[in-house]
Amino acid sequence: MSPIFMLGVNILSIYFCFWLLKPINFAKIMPYTPQQAALLKVVLSIVVGYLLASFFIAITNWILDFPATLLGK
Repeated sequence: MSPIFMLGVNILSIYFCFWLLKPINFAKIMPYTPQQAALLKVVLSIVVGYLLASFFIAITNWILDFPATLLGK
């Protein structure tokens, strides 16, 4: 799998997770530190986005390797 594809999947997944977390108001949970609440949103989107991208990359690798395991190399 090409590194450009992997980088693209990572960036898209991080953006998708940030988009999902955008409406959540972490400032209500952390009222005394609103800057840390914003930073928490960014860090959570990076972590969850990376995990999501790793899942999709692993699934794609399994799908690409599956015919070779059935037919043998």
